[in-house]
Amino acid sequence: MKHTAKRFAALLAALVLALCLSIPAFAAAPLVRDEMGLFDADTYSQLEASAEAASDGHDCDVYFLVVDSIGDTDQRQYAKDYYLANGLGSGSEQSGILFLLAVGSRKYVTITYGKGVTAFTDYRIEQQEDEIVPQLSDEEWADAAYTYIDMCDDALDYYADYGEPIDVD
Repeated sequence: MKHTAKRFAALLAALVLALCLSIPAFAAAPLVRDEMGLFDADTYSQLEASAEAASDGHDCDVYFLVVDSIGDTDQRQYAKDYYLANGLGSGSEQSGILFLLAVGSRKYVTITYGKGVTAFTDYRIEQQEDEIVPQLSDEEWADAAYTYIDMCDDALDYYADYGEPIDVD
């Protein structure tokens, strides 16, 4: 009986340890947040994989957030509040970039935190928005998301390679 209890305790301890070690994997927050259901499952999965690849190795997460409406709320304040309330970002500085699309309110904004502030200049953010806003106007939601993520990936790679952000010069 004692051997059975010891084996059970050892098995239970091993399961608890395995669960504790796997918690960080479960805790990873999605980078693509489609709170409106714009994207089908396949598109969502591909966008999430692209955002993960863009973020990987840069200590700066790339987020694309879709909500229905934010009413009269200022989009920049809404995005900042959402970012902080959801504990987004990489590392202690919560480094990241987030594009908010409020479809029903017809509002959008890009915000940055931590390392995202230095990796993405106003010039680069303007370039990104210039590319994706026409796609949004045409309701090409997935194309806009892919374009945004790809341009973030390029900017983060450039920043990693050259130690400076893409800027006017």
